[in-house]
Amino acid sequence: MGNQEKRGARRVPVNCEVKLRFRDAAPAQYGTCTDLSVGGMTVRTSYVPRLEEVFDVLMMPPAVGGSRKPFAATVRVRRCHEVERGRMYELGLEIVEVLQ
Repeated sequence: MGNQEKRGARRVPVNCEVKLRFRDAAPAQYGTCTDLSVGGMTVRTSYVPRLEEVFDVLMMPPAVGGSRKPFAATVRVRRCHEVERGRMYELGLEIVEVLQ
């Protein structure tokens, strides 16, 4: 069967800035969402989370037809791997709840 995609939902490539907001009043972190699906997203950031950590993501999509409504969700970290030594990490995030 080979290397088949295990995700149930189709991932759509995007390039949107995101803000990571934490519940413990830690300073917000920033990154870029590189793909999005109904159940999750991939974010590149300098922030290194704990596995299973839960926080909120606010994503501002590109302006299309003059409308820019932000997307906000509570997410859970499912994976994290280094893509640029000590500087950039790719996070696999499960969407737990859509906030707006």
